[in-house]
Amino acid sequence: MRVNIFAKAKTAPKTKTLAAIGCAALSFVATACGADAESNEAADNKGELTVTDVAGRTVTFDKQPERVVLGEGRAMFVTAMLDRENPGDHVVAMGSDLHSAAPSFETKLFETNPELKDMPTIGNIAKGDVTVENLISHDPDVVVMTLDHKKAAEQSGFLTKLDQAGLKYVFTDFRQKPLENTAKSVELLGQIVDEQDNAKKFTDFYTKRVNEITERAAKLEDKPKTFVWRAAGLKDCCSTVNKSNLGDLVTAAGGENLGDSLLDTESGDVTAEKVLSVQPERIIATGGSWALDPKKPEVLPHVELGYTATPETAQRTLEGLLKTPGFDTLTAPKKGDLYAAFHQFYDSPYNVFALEQFAKWIHPEEFADLDPVADFAEFHKDYLPFELSGTFFTALEPTK
Repeated sequence: MRVNIFAKAKTAPKTKTLAAIGCAALSFVATACGADAESNEAADNKGELTVTDVAGRTVTFDKQPERVVLGEGRAMFVTAMLDRENPGDHVVAMGSDLHSAAPSFETKLFETNPELKDMPTIGNIAKGDVTVENLISHDPDVVVMTLDHKKAAEQSGFLTKLDQAGLKYVFTDFRQKPLENTAKSVELLGQIVDEQDNAKKFTDFYTKRVNEITERAAKLEDKPKTFVWRAAGLKDCCSTVNKSNLGDLVTAAGGENLGDSLLDTESGDVTAEKVLSVQPERIIATGGSWALDPKKPEVLPHVELGYTATPETAQRTLEGLLKTPGFDTLTAPKKGDLYAAFHQFYDSPYNVFALEQFAKWIHPEEFADLDPVADFAEFHKDYLPFELSGTFFTALEPTK
């Protein structure tokens, strides 16, 4: 059993050079120094580690990283499956987004691994509220960021400051190009936290499942017009995505992602009138367990999905989306083709289960054999510290 080391981040950071000098000079603490020397020798024996991140950057470490800062807290979606007994192993701090964006996952994770409640948080790199000094205080061997972080950090000069401070960093991506970068990102994190075998186990499963679905979908001539309604109810109508994110999954599942033609940017909003004019054949909203923002009263209830959502609540809140002015004239809901999926599938390796469900919704006859809920439950038993609970997919009953 490994020992978590993130609690060390609360104290003054280690300084390896000073520690070595101290051991040489203070012979009366030979026992403690000898233990440190043995530990360092064991790490050094692993040799240097060279990784390639999803931005195509090659980063070399002189030994296996021991202290990792997760720039995005939702990277715990990955570490929890790479090391189900100790998801925080090697992690000394993480972004604050896990609590705000995926509270029901956080709750489940803290129930099985209560030590993670004391994990230091660093804020949000993409929002610019993380300083280099803050990162240095945790003495990281590497900072793991996302491609979204990369864009924001380049524009703000944050990456330049990291380079000047000598901090090493790598980039992952589950959001911009999920089907292209998920396996690469899991493999990278497996190398960073020394869980290569479990990473390969997952990437083999992931690649096989994605290929099975996409190859079948590619043979279908019909491509139903599908509108992804991002964070429906939580955001003003109607946020969607263009050739990225869950839109990639719609295309891979055999649908026509309407965001590709409605937007010029990766993500953005379209008016309710525009949605009405294109009359989607399928509407897939995303929902979660977000807390209400007191500064922004909801126009509509967001769809409640996640580890604490009941089927009844999910169905009721999905129906609430039809209160959007004019949406009572949409044909898709009347036919039972209004759906909702857990929002965080867009930023996690679990997106493969959303791909399954999208295929089943978009082409119900062709993919009648798929059972995404059962597969997601089995995945939890095989990979995660806790079993599946709650509701992650829901569909509106057709009007009789």
